[in-house]
Amino acid sequence: MVLKAFFPTCCVSVDSGLLVGRWVPEHSSAVVLAVLHFPFIPIQVKQLLAQVRQASQVGVAVLGTWCHCRQEPEESLGRFLEGLGAVFPHEPWLQLCRERGGTFWSCEVTHRQAPAAPSAPGEDQVMLIFYDQRQVLLSQLHPPTVLPDRQAGATPASTGGLAVVFD
Repeated sequence: MVLKAFFPTCCVSVDSGLLVGRWVPEHSSAVVLAVLHFPFIPIQVKQLLAQVRQASQVGVAVLGTWCHCRQEPEESLGRFLEGLGAVFPHEPWLQLCRERGGTFWSCEVTHRQAPAAPSAPGEDQVMLIFYDQRQVLLSQLHPPTVLPDRQAGATPASTGGLAVVFD
């Protein structure tokens, strides 16, 4: 299965933390909206997400972890990040990692529920897609006007495809 992970360009250089966003199962997509930085208290994160869900009626959740490695990933940080999957149960669980100052990315998907049969290597793949939150927000606040030479309902290619994931 190929999972699409939409990652905001504004979060590329932030420190390690939790990936907060929305899972869109019909598109096999995870839309990351923010990264909550360490240190944090898990119960406070859960309370905050419950308040956001209640106020916005949008199902936001902790989707996984983000690790921005300074040089070599610390073993204790790696184990801590893996352990957060037990505190914030989300299926599937994303683990994104980037070397600081480098261009190498590591994207993994883990499942808590073990499959009945051993999974084939490379079965779950992550397609990392960067997006500009500002442009998405502007496209939602100020939808493009229909020009006379366009059919009603047609959206420009620049925002139409990405906006569908956020609806």
